[in-house]
Amino acid sequence: GWHNVGLGPFAYTDNQPDSRDFDPLSGTICKLLYFLSLPPQKFGHFCDVSRRIWGDYEFVRRRDSTDEDQDPVLVDVNFSKDSTDSSITIAKECRIEQTIDLRGRMAHKFRVKHRGERAILKLSWTPVDRLPESAVYDALKAANIPNIPSVIDSGIIVKNSFGYRVEYLLIEDCGVPLVEYLQAQLTLGIDELSDIAASVMSQAVECIYSAWNAGILHCNITADSVVVKDGRVAIPDWGHAKFAKDCAVDVDTLAAKWLFDKNKVAGDEDCDAPTTVTPLYASIPVLVGATQRSIVDDVESAFFVAMDALYKLQVDPPVVGMVGAEVGGRKSLAFMRAGCMGHYRYMEAVGVAKCSELFAWLTDTFREYLFVRNGEYIGRDLAIDPEFERTVEIQQLERILVQIKERVFGKSPVSNTGKKPSQVGKSSTSVKAPRRSKRFQSKKRRR
Repeated sequence: GWHNVGLGPFAYTDNQPDSRDFDPLSGTICKLLYFLSLPPQKFGHFCDVSRRIWGDYEFVRRRDSTDEDQDPVLVDVNFSKDSTDSSITIAKECRIEQTIDLRGRMAHKFRVKHRGERAILKLSWTPVDRLPESAVYDALKAANIPNIPSVIDSGIIVKNSFGYRVEYLLIEDCGVPLVEYLQAQLTLGIDELSDIAASVMSQAVECIYSAWNAGILHCNITADSVVVKDGRVAIPDWGHAKFAKDCAVDVDTLAAKWLFDKNKVAGDEDCDAPTTVTPLYASIPVLVGATQRSIVDDVESAFFVAMDALYKLQVDPPVVGMVGAEVGGRKSLAFMRAGCMGHYRYMEAVGVAKCSELFAWLTDTFREYLFVRNGEYIGRDLAIDPEFERTVEIQQLERILVQIKERVFGKSPVSNTGKKPSQVGKSSTSVKAPRRSKRFQSKKRRR
């Protein structure tokens, strides 16, 4: 089914229940009330537990004859008996597996066919006070950010029901996560595979930097959001992204088009930051409850995505995640990660036994950028104090990107466009620091 939920126990198993029996029953009732509140006539095509979801669907722009000015982003979903040029074909076993939370934002992704070409269909159940993902893609396109998937079509199926909207997004199929891409090329040696991982990580960071420079922060870089196809790297899944208050894109126009309150979104985006992450790839500050983020958090996530991919290539049998994934609780994972990163043999500490010189140089460079300030290791401070604010060090990052162009892309077996990477600045002294709002700009810790 599209959304299969086990609610939990509905009755006591003892004639004399004690306090321990109340918690599971209370949780079951809360879940039941939540699902009973969902109107099936509106969300049956999306949250239904039916197993027969395959077929052809048409997403048609809604035009109410009584309202000439109705916004064209609103769409209706129709089941089509036969495949047409405008329909989307959902086949059996096409759903992309991913973790879905019962509360907050929920997204389903499918590999589909559209006009004979492969594409990714994404249906999202999103709080109305969050940015629509389609609006973020519009902003990324307007800012000419590299390594972004092309949007084929998008719209809003339900504008507002119980404080949620249902979004529809159809993008190009950009391939598979980095680890799957590497696993498909195991005939290569570990050095060649490491070089590919280094190139992919470099392009991911360049994309993150370019977006942040335009005032857009991804906020949930994971293994699934760094994908490769035919040697081309792409960064999808911008559903948790934030706009800076001084975003370079015309947010007013986007808000009018995608039906969101700019001021409401700007005021609420900080509130639940720790919940909008995948713990395995989250930065140490976010794991321990930091509510504000910067580009450093996204770079740290990309750093762990690359390390995780190489780790999975070197263990047999394959595992779910790199060392520390089995640790219970986010704070425990943060402390373990801080301990690993503080050791001079940190690569081995997280399970990466072998890698190329290029990958080792890249991870050493980013480890220093992420976890060293003024010559001191700050990983333990990050894990202990959620309010510890590490500086962004934008000039250091720009120097790294220039070095990457020389050392990584010069011999890269993977490229973003097939051309030379986009320019990130002539030198660290000639590039002005981008305008950043206070909630994105980290500060030095007061002592």
